[in-house]
Amino acid sequence: MNLFTIDVGQGKVHIYDSGNDKFHGKLPQESLINLNIPGLKRGDCLIIECAHVRESHRLTLAQPFNFNQLEKLKENLDEMEVSLKLFPQKTTPNARKYYGVEADQKTDEVDTRAIAQYLLNDKNVFNSLKDFIPTKLVEFQEKNDSIFEYIQQSNEDINIAKTCEYGFSKKIDYEDEVSKWMKKYALKLTEYLEGDMELIHAIGLKFDKKGSIKIDVPNRFYTILHSILRPNGELRLRPDNGKLPNWKYVKAHYLGCKPYHMNQGVAASNYKHWMRRAVSEYSNPNKKSANSTDFMVGMSREDVVKLKQARTKVDKMTQKIWYALRKMIVEDGLR
Repeated sequence: MNLFTIDVGQGKVHIYDSGNDKFHGKLPQESLINLNIPGLKRGDCLIIECAHVRESHRLTLAQPFNFNQLEKLKENLDEMEVSLKLFPQKTTPNARKYYGVEADQKTDEVDTRAIAQYLLNDKNVFNSLKDFIPTKLVEFQEKNDSIFEYIQQSNEDINIAKTCEYGFSKKIDYEDEVSKWMKKYALKLTEYLEGDMELIHAIGLKFDKKGSIKIDVPNRFYTILHSILRPNGELRLRPDNGKLPNWKYVKAHYLGCKPYHMNQGVAASNYKHWMRRAVSEYSNPNKKSANSTDFMVGMSREDVVKLKQARTKVDKMTQKIWYALRKMIVEDGLR
């Protein structure tokens, strides 16, 4: 199988043939729809940023194809037995950095080569890519509207708590049902975590010299608990089906660990840019500040592996904490 990476821009498609190390720039857009791509053979794989193969609309030039064209593309893919996988747009800057270039060096050729190298060197990323399925714009919007509503509600809820330091400021008189729960059940949570000190410290708890539990980093505890319990005491339910989300949904849409979505607000920022980095065993020695990304230009393959392994470990720790909180609140009714 040969890998072809594709970019779309200025009414043209730009394709990098990784197997033959050839870049084909400024091909007609119909070349993609008709699979008129130099060197393409049965069984090969095409990669394209997900935004480029959504149904076109008048507000963007990044999605140039109408639904009939997308259906024709799918027919041609099936007939030729070629797969088309979707690369998350938000991950392209990381691929570019791994390739060794900064944002101001971005070109169509750089992006296609960078994505190819990124995928060829990380099979886990390649295996996580979605398959292309033609989708009507209205269907895409309906699916994502409920996710947007969920994210918006979560951020509206947590924004107030954030400005009041989550109810743990000596200067601000604030308390909600989430902060009350934290104070009431912090010690009980350590029992549900079976005394695992790594998990206890990860959620922002610690024991003082007298053996009393202390909420040392409130925003970690509050952020994870807030995905289950709203400040008014209600459970946080999915807007589309009225049910409590599972961990996969929470991780993707609340904590923002899904590369197909962009900025997701306070909860995702608290987790990805603060908790996960603080708890992680990996920190890039060359990063400029706590706010800068660990994914930097010039990273070695070994550094990338260390970073991803450390992120995965923290995500699994957070999953265990989340399940403990869910059991306490939903199954055991500790409210």
